[in-house]
Amino acid sequence: MPAWHSHSGFGVYRVPLEKGKSAREALEEQGLWEEYRVKYPYNPISKFDQRFAVAGEPMTNDADLCYYGIISIGTPPQSFKVIFDSGSSNLWVPSIYCNSPACNNHHKFNPTTSSTYRRNGGSLKIQYGTGSMTGILGYDTVTVGGLAVRNQIFGLSQTEAPFMQHMRADGILGLAYPRLSASGATPVFDNMMREGLVTQDIFSVYLSR
Repeated sequence: MPAWHSHSGFGVYRVPLEKGKSAREALEEQGLWEEYRVKYPYNPISKFDQRFAVAGEPMTNDADLCYYGIISIGTPPQSFKVIFDSGSSNLWVPSIYCNSPACNNHHKFNPTTSSTYRRNGGSLKIQYGTGSMTGILGYDTVTVGGLAVRNQIFGLSQTEAPFMQHMRADGILGLAYPRLSASGATPVFDNMMREGLVTQDIFSVYLSR
């Protein structure tokens, strides 16, 4: 559960978890897990003192490889399940411009219904260990654990790799450093720091039983 340290006071924002089948369970049911498994080859203080954690983001285990939680993008907010990935730095979600099978069974962001969306004009391409995505870049308000990040740059997918069809999560929220970010996009946590939403440039992750 990422915990964000904020100017807004010592309260804890929690987001309910959703329980569902993991990508591994879905693939096992279809007899595909072994094929995919072979093919695609910490500051925990907030756990003990909640005064330091003013915004929390619960996460659900998916395929024993990643954890996802719920964020929102746009005005009015559109909700998405995203993987919190410490090994990448971009935020992206499926969009209405995507026709890949992986997009068709996930929530798609519709920029035409968000009053705060702005086009960027740039393109995005990211390669992961389990596949890749391509898309376009835009700006909008992104809310994570109750903290609203304005003018956050993010990717709207146009194509997604087949493996992502089996993920429970819709997209990915990268937590790594800006130098790892594709297309020079500023990561969500860096914008939290820039906009003064956090008093310390720290987030922590801990796993409960």
